[in-house]
Amino acid sequence: MNIKVIYDNGGITPDRYTVYYDEEEQPGLFSGRGMNGRPFSYQGFAMWITGKLGEHNGKEITFNQLPHDCKTVVLHDLKEV
Repeated sequence: MNIKVIYDNGGITPDRYTVYYDEEEQPGLFSGRGMNGRPFSYQGFAMWITGKLGEHNGKEITFNQLPHDCKTVVLHDLKEV
């Protein structure tokens, strides 16, 4: 499993960051993580998702632009497979 694309919606929704992996669950639907900027805080989250790629997720960003804790979640996901 590898990162396919990362999005940042600028905080429009609580799941500001969306990381899609290159595993297609169904045609056009990819597995990934929806998370806020502090996934390890008591009000944070990093949920598994299935979704479509595209502008509705926000603007594309690089891995280095993710907050530190979000990077940790993604690196953990990549090790698990």
